[in-house]
Amino acid sequence: MKNKLGRRNVFLLLLLSCSLLGLRAQGVVCTKGDSARVVALLTEARRQPAKTNWMLWFGRKFIGVPYVGGTLDKGRDEQLVVNLHELDCTTYVEQVMALTLCAEKKATRFADFCNALRHVRYIGGRVAYTARQHYFTAWINDNVKEGLVTDIQQPNPPFSAVQKIRVNWMTTHVSSYKMLSAHRQWLGGIRDLENSINGKRYRYIPKRLLHDSSLLRRCIKNGDILVMITSKKGLDTAHIGIAVWGRDGQLHLLNASSLHHRVIEEPRSLYEYQQRQRTQIGIRVCRVR
Repeated sequence: MKNKLGRRNVFLLLLLSCSLLGLRAQGVVCTKGDSARVVALLTEARRQPAKTNWMLWFGRKFIGVPYVGGTLDKGRDEQLVVNLHELDCTTYVEQVMALTLCAEKKATRFADFCNALRHVRYIGGRVAYTARQHYFTAWINDNVKEGLVTDIQQPNPPFSAVQKIRVNWMTTHVSSYKMLSAHRQWLGGIRDLENSINGKRYRYIPKRLLHDSSLLRRCIKNGDILVMITSKKGLDTAHIGIAVWGRDGQLHLLNASSLHHRVIEEPRSLYEYQQRQRTQIGIRVCRVR
């Protein structure tokens, strides 16, 4: 029996190695540990109840993982990066969402996860630096178009404020972006991305209303993606995370936190959290379909 199990494990490792080589040839960057964890999580998900809230279930699996920024920009050329052991707020939500999309279809292959992640992260699923949704307003718009999320902007109240988009941060801070600095020819594509959302208006919940839990429960559910709107010139958003209704009856944020340096379910309510963030003015909400 032990010999059979040993041979089976060797076979599975060889199969995984061959799969990884094939994916790397397609421009996927990952470690064996991360690809194995994706498969293990999706396999475990198949044993969970059908009504499981996947965004929360997968989101909580990463609590404690270190916060690390810039993981998508370590190479010279754009590739699909899968990194579950180092997360920033965006890569955390994207990979949790890709796992969720796979779980909804009962898919367990790493290739299925990579395909879902392409469509979550890139406009039309096309892996290219200029197609990556660097601004989260563009992220929401494209994922709505792909049929992957719903943009929640009603009722009013609490969606009583309007944000007019004026972004130019990337094209005016090129030196802050390693890959863009190395490929100045991409600057036009990034400017087009900015122009595609500039001037558009979106409803959001102002942070003064985040204390009213009874009002928020009308439109925010566990597992929704919460988008922190910013007043900082040149940017549209400051941070993102996952909605959690706590035992205290208050709305909380499950997120990859640069403040705590890890993935954490914030102990403070979202209202308290935003009051401490001077440039955060409220939230947008979207929901995985």
